[in-house]
Amino acid sequence: GRNQKNAAAPAMDTTMDNGSLVLGNVELKGGFLHLSANSAARATRGTALVQQALGHLVRAPLTKITTVEQMKDERPNKGAQTSRSDIPPEIAEQAIREYVDRHYRETLDQPVKMLGNKTPRQAAKTAAGRQKVADWLKYMENQTAKQPDPSHPIATYSFEWMW
Repeated sequence: GRNQKNAAAPAMDTTMDNGSLVLGNVELKGGFLHLSANSAARATRGTALVQQALGHLVRAPLTKITTVEQMKDERPNKGAQTSRSDIPPEIAEQAIREYVDRHYRETLDQPVKMLGNKTPRQAAKTAAGRQKVADWLKYMENQTAKQPDPSHPIATYSFEWMW
């Protein structure tokens, strides 16, 4: 079919509360409308939607494509601190861990696209589903390990309790 994707590849689509697929983000900055998307196809579709909605109020877009490598290079250095917080690090770490724990406890009862839109609890009832849940957990572990700051609570978060 059209736009068929590898079924084993993790999907990173973002949806709104009502289930609508998020194609990109639109921001109004200093008299300019900025559209950002995570693919050229979504950028093209988003541009068409903006032009359809705003008509003559917008001109032909200026387009900038940024690769993942360029985005990584544009990040602040790992050692550079971009903002200071008045919250002590140990309190911030505890708050982040509690939030992430709560988020993943709730996720156990929510449909997950990588699990065929089943909840992890539903998927775990079959051997094939358990394999998908294991792949999903490994994927999340790998994503958190890629956190730019290795000391950040997300980078060191343990999913062991979910196994």
